Amino acid sequence: MTKFAANLVRSCLRITPDDNVTIFYYPHMQTLTEDIAEECFKIGADVNLSAYTDRFYESYMRLLSVESLKQPSVFCRALTEVSTAEFWLAGLYDPSIFRKFSPEKSAAAEEGENAAHFPIARDRKVRTLSVSMAQVTRPRAKTYGFSFPRWQKMIAAASAVPAAKLSADGRRLASLLLTSEDVHITDGGGTDLEFSIGGRRPLVFDGVVDDEDIAAGALDAVIPAGTVAVAPLEASANGVVSFDVPQAYSGRSIKKLRWEFSDGRITSWSGDKSSEVLQKAWENGAGAKDRIGGLSIGLNPRAELGFLQSPIVRGAVSISIGGNEDIGGANGFAFGYQQTLGAANLSLDGKPIVKAGKLLLP
Repeated sequence: MTKFAANLVRSCLRITPDDNVTIFYYPHMQTLTEDIAEECFKIGADVNLSAYTDRFYESYMRLLSVESLKQPSVFCRALTEVSTAEFWLAGLYDPSIFRKFSPEKSAAAEEGENAAHFPIARDRKVRTLSVSMAQVTRPRAKTYGFSFPRWQKMIAAASAVPAAKLSADGRRLASLLLTSEDVHITDGGGTDLEFSIGGRRPLVFDGVVDDEDIAAGALDAVIPAGTVAVAPLEASANGVVSFDVPQAYSGRSIKKLRWEFSDGRITSWSGDKSSEVLQKAWENGAGAKDRIGGLSIGLNPRAELGFLQSPIVRGAVSISIGGNEDIGGANGFAFGYQQTLGAANLSLDGKPIVKAGKLLLP
């Protein structure tokens, strides 16, 4: 873990003596948290630890009203106003707690968090790194039906893929997206979606926040990493997307979800019982929640479909709705959601780039 922490600190976020670092964590991640803090101290950076617990979060969601949850936290705002870099090792140990909360409260909490953190972090260019290892717990695996040993092994392998490899492939893919206008996505399960990305600049997420990323506003990284993302023109999406990869959401697994778009807006929504919980949260969400938000294509050759990290799987195609300012879109910090197609075909101006879930790079 010490070597892993050193990579997170020195390579991913490139911490310097001038940084004020906040580490958000849960108790099951205390050892890695302390390793990260120690590496920051070796460099000369200041560090603050901000701890959460399952009971704390459950009380917060249960006892505060919807209106209270919508209000930005003064503590979250204050930390964002003084931090220059943040590590997120945050994730409930047991996500079955989410089932206790109404969709209205879930949407309100997201609205409050967005207002407290993201606009300030963007304006101050706060670098952030989320460590997906924090999500790998036995209760979470049980809740979502994952094999815990396989998930744990996959996260370790995907986290070890060199950033240079992801960056090189990402730049090649980004250059194709940058010079293209029209995207067409199909598969064998009913997906037939078209939209435009003309004039939008794709971003490469390789797990490192470098000077070029900061200049482009790509301030957030994740380990394991591996996507190229672009914001479609918000009024351009037409057609249907029918997701074929289950997605964990709020203590549930969404296995069937179908969206129909017309001029960029969702006009039809259908799916399983778990998707209905998401739909109720979406209905109570804020901002341009019904607009297409993003396209991402996975790059990581060691990641596997079916876990929380499906979007980074090499050749996976993911579509999001709602907030997309973080990738250069115009939707602002709206309620957002993303899900993945594992066997999609994707073409750019008629040229195949992904075929049956396989990434085709020249």
